[in-house]
Order: sequence, then structure tokens, then C-alpha cells
Amino acid sequence: MTPWGPWGFITSRPGTTFTSWPATWPRAASYWPFPGRSNAMELPLFPLNTVLFPGAIIPIHVFEHRYRLMVGRCLEENGSFGVTLIKAGREVGGPAIPYQVGTTARIYKFQPLEDGRMNILARGEKRFRIQDIRSYDPYLVAEVELLEEEEEDGAPELVEAVEALFQRYVYLIQAMSGQWSRPRPLPSNPSALADAVAHQLAIEARRKQVLLETLLVKRRLEMERELLQELVPALERQFRARIRQRWGGFWALN
Repeated sequence: MTPWGPWGFITSRPGTTFTSWPATWPRAASYWPFPGRSNAMELPLFPLNTVLFPGAIIPIHVFEHRYRLMVGRCLEENGSFGVTLIKAGREVGGPAIPYQVGTTARIYKFQPLEDGRMNILARGEKRFRIQDIRSYDPYLVAEVELLEEEEEDGAPELVEAVEALFQRYVYLIQAMSGQWSRPRPLPSNPSALADAVAHQLAIEARRKQVLLETLLVKRRLEMERELLQELVPALERQFRARIRQRWGGFWALN
């Protein structure tokens, strides 16, 4: 069960077609809020070596029988599952111990393959915290609490700084790789912006997990500004060195 494509972006493959699952399929009683507790729900978990943020799209190749069973049930019931970063253990084989905070995900496209395997595209929706593990077999099922973010008014200069640094970061990444694409507009909402930036940063999964667990939006943006202030100068030095090596210093950064 591994995400494919850099940073979770969708990569085109010859012969790949995805089918949208009908949004009108009924929901089953399982995996939905407990009576009288709108922020609590029972959720099947999909531990991975990656962090999913709300609003982000994650492509997953599903081949283990237990997760084929889980995904099949989610498709039949139009239900959600939880993506959690693995704290200990492995994606394949034995049980994995997840971090306590993850993101609910909903499948919106799938591609059936041979032998019951499948590719799915899922979109992150809400942060959650694991309260209790209800089942380990055949896959993890947990009682989770949906988390609300803490937003603060103001700090437009912080939003502008993160936007500018991230745009520079993307430019340098594309320049270093030689793969150019039209950048997607960044969200105007500070919370969505923070999650979009966090999702696309090429940093260690544990550092992304810290961003996921940071519920104060302003603090999350501050952390991203600090990260980008480290990453952008390092990329600029690498890019300049590559230009000098290849062109003898005649080219300059824009």
C-alpha cells in the first residue's frame, strides 16, 4: 500500500483510467458518528509512511488483502477511512503502530486491477485524534475524535510571506528537476494555505506530522515560514552551483 507520485501528486501513466464512485451510494451505520457525540466516530485506519493533510489528494496502490477488504467496504458504504503516519512497524505485513493524530480520507476515484488489487485516489478531509483502538484484525479500527483548528484573525503579512517563500521554493524545485508545470493557485484561506504548503514540502514525514498536529493556524504558518527560510536559500545555493558547473557562471537566477 504505497502512495505513488512525488509528494503525493498524481502522475499520469499509460493506460491508467480512474472511475468515480457514485456519490449517491448509501452510507452504512458503521464508521460514522456515535449518537449524541458529533465529533466522535469509529473509523478504519490505513497506516502509511506518509502524512495526509486536509484538502490534499493521496494516490494509493492497494494490494494487501486486509486493505483491499477495507477499501472495498468503504466503496460499498461510501464511507471514510483514516490515514495515519506509522510510528513503529511496517506498511506491509505485521501490525503497524500509528501516530495518534491523522486525517480522515474519502475515496473519490478508483481503478480496479488484476488479482483484486486497485489504485485509489482519496482526498483528506478532517484531522482526528485516536481515542481507542477497537479492533486489530483484519485491519485497525479506532474510535477517533475529530479535531477543530484554532484560527486567529490578522497576520496578513505572515500569509504573504509564506506564499512568497513557497512560490520561490516551487520555482527552484522545478528548475532543479527541469520539469516545469503551471503552478496551481494557492488557497486564500489561511488554514487551507497552511495545509497545502505542508502537503507539498519535501521534508521528513515526522516534521510533517508536527505540522499536522499543530492546530493553531498562525503557529503552523510560522513554522512553515521558518522551514522555507531554511529550504529556499539551500536550494538557491544548489541551483547556483549547478549553473556554474554547467554554464560557467554566465546565467543568473531570476
